This record gives sequence, C-alpha cells and structure tokens, in this order.
Amino acid sequence: MNRLTVFFLSIIVMVSCKSKDLEPTVEKLTDVAFVVSGGSGTVEVIDLLNQEVLTTYKVTTDANRFPHHVYISTDKERLAIANPAYDFSQGHLGLHGKEIAGGLVVLNAHSGEKLHDIEVPFANHNAIFSPDDSEIWTAGFSHSGKAYIYDANTASLKSEVQLDADPSELLFSEDGKNAVIRSGESTFVQFVDIEEKSVTKIVKVDLSTGNVWPGYDNLILVSNGAKNSVNFVNTLTYTVTDFIDFDFSPGFLTYNELTKELWVCNSTDNSLEIFKKEGGTWLQTGEMLFPEADPHMLKFYDNGKKALLVNQKENTAVFIDAVNKESLKTIAVGQKPNGIAIL
Repeated sequence: MNRLTVFFLSIIVMVSCKSKDLEPTVEKLTDVAFVVSGGSGTVEVIDLLNQEVLTTYKVTTDANRFPHHVYISTDKERLAIANPAYDFSQGHLGLHGKEIAGGLVVLNAHSGEKLHDIEVPFANHNAIFSPDDSEIWTAGFSHSGKAYIYDANTASLKSEVQLDADPSELLFSEDGKNAVIRSGESTFVQFVDIEEKSVTKIVKVDLSTGNVWPGYDNLILVSNGAKNSVNFVNTLTYTVTDFIDFDFSPGFLTYNELTKELWVCNSTDNSLEIFKKEGGTWLQTGEMLFPEADPHMLKFYDNGKKALLVNQKENTAVFIDAVNKESLKTIAVGQKPNGIAIL
C-alpha cells in the first residue's frame, strides 16, 4: 500500500468519524403536556413552565379521522393515540349499531415522528401502552365489542378479547395485572387479565353509557351518564366501595391526591364541579365556570398544585391553580381538543 493510498484512507476514516459525531439528536422533552385535537388532527406540545405551545405534531392527514385521547408509554418515549373515523365530540350514540373504522397512531413523544399507523376494525375511544410497554391495547366500539392487542414494536395484532357491546375507554389497574373497561350496552365493568388475555372478573355498576377513568389507591372511577353518577371500584377486591349522585351528567373526572378532591367535567353547564369527602359524605366544595367552552378533560401536574384543562368548543387549554381554584392563563390549541397526557 503506497503513501497516497494510506492518506486517502485516513481522510475517509476521519470524515466518517466526524459525521458520526455530528449526527443530530432529539432533545428529550420535560415538563410538557401533549394535547390531542380531533378536529385538526394534531397534537399540541405545551410547555407547562412557560405556559405556551412549543410545537405541533400532525397525527393524520385524513380529514375523515378524528384523533381521540392520548397516552404516553411508561418509558416516556412514545405516544399512543386512537384515530377513529368518527368524531366522538358528537357523542357515543352516533356509533350505535354502526360499523365505523378505528385506528391507532404511535408517535415519538420527543420528535413527533410517526412510528406506526394501524387500522383497527371499529372506532376506538383510546389506545394505551401495557405496563411493560410491550403491547398497545384498544377497544372497538361495536355490538361485537372486542379489545385488540398489538405488539408495540412491530404493530402486529397479537390477540383479541371478546367484550360486552360498545366498549369505550380502556385502562390498566395500578397493580398492572388487569385491563379495565366499561361497555355502553352493559351494567358491568370488565377486568381482562393481561397475561391470560381473557375476561376474568366483572363488577356491577350503574347502567348507562359511561367510561372508566384512572383513580387512586387502587380505585378506578366509573362515570355513568344516564344515572348521573360515579362509582368507585376497588380493583383488588372487585367491589364498588363508594358512589356520588350528581344533578348533571358527568364527563371526564379525576381525583387530586394533594387536595383530596374529585374534579368533574360538566359539559352541559360548561363548568368544573369539585367535590370533597367530609364526615363520610361527598360534598360539593367548588365550581369553575367556562361559558360556552365545553370543559372536556383535566389533568393535574406539579404534584397536584396545578391543572391543565382543555375546552372542546373553545379550542383552548387553560392553566389552573388547583389549590386556589383560579384560572391562570388560556391559550389556543387545535380544533376540538379532547385528550391530555402529561410528561
């Protein structure tokens, strides 16, 4: 090998090493909220410290798709977003007896890169990573109700689980053993064993179209629209341990462990209703009004001191002082925001 050949080989090695060192890296996001907006088919990435939109991810370019609810993986790297061909802001009844396609999109949480775009047989309310991030679970809203379980890495369908008719929101119990789901045509909450991939427990709750929502202390919260109530279901004993009857139809609801309060979205009256258990009885202790805005979902952050609310008709996100029950700032987001994930 002559000196000229050695020289050129050295240059090639140096350039290769330099190129590798200069490969762009995606900056990891922290202290952000991901707001999914069904009308615009987007996810707004919101800086929780500066209270502003950092960037916007495009979920879908299909005008007939309406992204609905967003969940983040346990490792904080990916977003799972239901992407049905139905606008859930029109209510669940519009799906009754119809066969409308669903979908599932997985995005890189830090760059917005689309990792998977999966067809689901029926319109789905949400999609969520399994506790170990190996699977993504979703449910098809139809009379032949089923949970669909996909491999989170390959996007292949791994399993189907038969459910009651018209299943909607699906979540996991705190102990990581069960998926929990409520079906609109059923008076039961169903527990699906994650390993067995089958329904192993059912719990009687109020009859009506409703949803399950994350709770606290191994409890899940079951909203019931027709009965205007919430049932507290213990996921360890499979029993209803508490309830509240409302004078309105509850939407999304969530518990603030710092203030020991239950916050409930009341879209009919455009308000947030706040309840606290005192002397063994749940009493309403507060209310926040958002005229003509349609409060849809609320998530707490900063250890429960603050909250972020999305208003579906106003196309806004509101930063809230959760201790003093005061609105801090309102910003514009996409059209028909309907879901929030906090990182």
